[in-house]
Amino acid sequence: MAAEHRPRPALSATIAGVLLLAGLALAVLLLPGKLEKQQAYDSAPTCPTAEPAPGCLSQTPVTLIDKERRNSSKGRPHYMLFSRDGRPSQWVRMGGGSHPVYSAAETGDTVTAIYWDGQIVEVAFQGQRETSAQEPDHNFTGFLFLTSLLLVAGGFATVVAFRHLGGRTLLKPDIKPLAAMGVGVGTLAGGLLGTTIVTGVLKALLTR
Repeated sequence: MAAEHRPRPALSATIAGVLLLAGLALAVLLLPGKLEKQQAYDSAPTCPTAEPAPGCLSQTPVTLIDKERRNSSKGRPHYMLFSRDGRPSQWVRMGGGSHPVYSAAETGDTVTAIYWDGQIVEVAFQGQRETSAQEPDHNFTGFLFLTSLLLVAGGFATVVAFRHLGGRTLLKPDIKPLAAMGVGVGTLAGGLLGTTIVTGVLKALLTR
């Protein structure tokens, strides 16, 4: 039995408006602060000593106390527990796709931690380097992707809304469910690809 598709202009316009407003709100309210933090990190000098200090990047020896992976809604992120000069240990969530330091370092090893703004943003061990989830570039890229995703989705929803206002649906009224599913998957894949491209372009323009 063919699926029935009816224009719903009010619903589609509401969805488009919510997505576009959310994307614009992130871009206007939060993007300047994120960009300022990213630029400050990129231009930060090296600290004169190994002691972490404001406004500079310190290379500080720390001891790996423990490491583990935790279950979360986003998979199983990697965590490493470090101690500096016998001070209370600090759990650090690692970022990125590869984890060379997490894999190579063992409990009791001395690891070089790069501190910025009071947080460990990167660790180094035996020539391997790995960023944490607190590293500004990691956060900035994720923020840009979310903002771009909302704006791309909002743009697509706006197209749908205009078609509905004209009494047309995005898909043919008599399209079969399997074909509709294929169109949906293709649209999702194209949207994610487009969002990735937009994110890369925005990052290149904002950080050049």
